[in-house]
Amino acid sequence: MNYHPVFLPTVKEKEYGEEIRNLMSKSKVFGDIGLEIECEGNKFYKSGPLLNPYWEYHEDHSLRGEDNAEYVLESPIPFDEVPDAIKHLWDLFKKYGTELDESNRTSVHVHLNVGRWNVNRLAAFTAMFFALEEILAEWAGDHRVGNLFCLRAKDAPNIIYTVKKFIALNGQLNLHDGLHYAGLNIQALSKFGSLENRYLRGVTDPQLILDWVAINRRLYEFSENFPDPREVCNSFSYGGPLFFMRNILGDTYDIVRAGIDWNDDQISDSLYEGIRMAQDICFCRDWSVFVPQMSQDDPFGRPKKVKLPLISSNSYLNQMIAETLPSVMPSFQASVPAVNTATPSEIDAFVQYYTQAEQASSSIPDFDWESD
Repeated sequence: MNYHPVFLPTVKEKEYGEEIRNLMSKSKVFGDIGLEIECEGNKFYKSGPLLNPYWEYHEDHSLRGEDNAEYVLESPIPFDEVPDAIKHLWDLFKKYGTELDESNRTSVHVHLNVGRWNVNRLAAFTAMFFALEEILAEWAGDHRVGNLFCLRAKDAPNIIYTVKKFIALNGQLNLHDGLHYAGLNIQALSKFGSLENRYLRGVTDPQLILDWVAINRRLYEFSENFPDPREVCNSFSYGGPLFFMRNILGDTYDIVRAGIDWNDDQISDSLYEGIRMAQDICFCRDWSVFVPQMSQDDPFGRPKKVKLPLISSNSYLNQMIAETLPSVMPSFQASVPAVNTATPSEIDAFVQYYTQAEQASSSIPDFDWESD
């Protein structure tokens, strides 16, 4: 009797994703964007009703000049309110007689509220951002390129590694303070449920802030078009670098092109380098089985708790993953970086295994993420 093998299709288990605000145990925050505007010059209004309804003064000891101030939005606001908030602040400068200096010590930080996102949209946004990062840093100011207070991913590759691991582990990763000085600061997720873009230089012309906000808004809103983040890379392959840039930036493309003195070849080279970094994020897990979840708000405003093991992002575990996963899970080839290839279910099993090991071995030394 002849027997014929029967091959049954593999059924992959669905993976359900929580909103980032729940992963970070944050309450719901309204508004799309927060702003921090650092200023040096003379005669700054620092307290009183004229700052209302948008701004509050913060003291920043890194600033110098005859006088200085940092103005922070009291709470996140919708994108459409940004022009009114900026006009309010610059009208106050004019009324109070403020003199603004152009200083390389000042900058403008943008916080994007991503609390209601799942990690698939976070992956899409960060992939687009890192693909364009070198170009955006150039637009933001020549002294912001390679600046130690807004490091690009090409300057500190562990930024990509940490973003990728955060997404692959479905948010179950402690984001340490060393990430604070990345140009795109994901450590703000654990503090505010936001992504902080630190690139823009200090400005005296409010239109530059409005243009920068428009660029960030475009990336923020366009990320919704990629429920499967792998499509970000596919769109690059489909149309090439210049089409990709125009498609991603939309109406803000001309603003970016006008603000950088690069030709098409320089832009293309930068985009090829950026999309290679973005690939690590887009393909860090199997998105075909990922199911985003939208949670119901607690009527008392309490954040939902997600009780899963947290892995230290600057612990010895990072080294152990890459070195030992092929031996723990023989299905992997030792020549392939384990962190890049593990499926979410295999990562979860491995995380549980080594979480116990890490807890039982507190004497293992930490190491700096910057030298990882």
